[in-house]
Amino acid sequence: MSEEKKPVSAYQQLSGILNALKSEEMSLNDALNKIQLKDVPPSRPYCKVTAGGALALYGISKQPIVLYADQWNKLIKVTKSNYLENYIKYNESRLKFKPRNNKYLAKTSNSNDNDLIIDHDSV
Repeated sequence: MSEEKKPVSAYQQLSGILNALKSEEMSLNDALNKIQLKDVPPSRPYCKVTAGGALALYGISKQPIVLYADQWNKLIKVTKSNYLENYIKYNESRLKFKPRNNKYLAKTSNSNDNDLIIDHDSV
């Protein structure tokens, strides 16, 4: 019977690295090489119902987009009609577009799967 490794959380990995540093089992450079920053793509959007009965959409911007169900239905109708898409195309020269979020990527090509990868926005 083969034993499968249980996934180790980033917290557990970081705790192990800190303990190894304290006990001098690992050098600071080795610890820094173990901890890698990763460019993490945005998570899939998801919804929640708020305490006030509205629908909050997360994962599009830093703050949730919160509308009541009837407002969401109106928005869905507008988007299905291509009105917004056409309006954006027509006014493209006047509109600003949010640049892609270029996160710092410190992961080296010779790192292995056991390296700790941390999204620096969540720290």
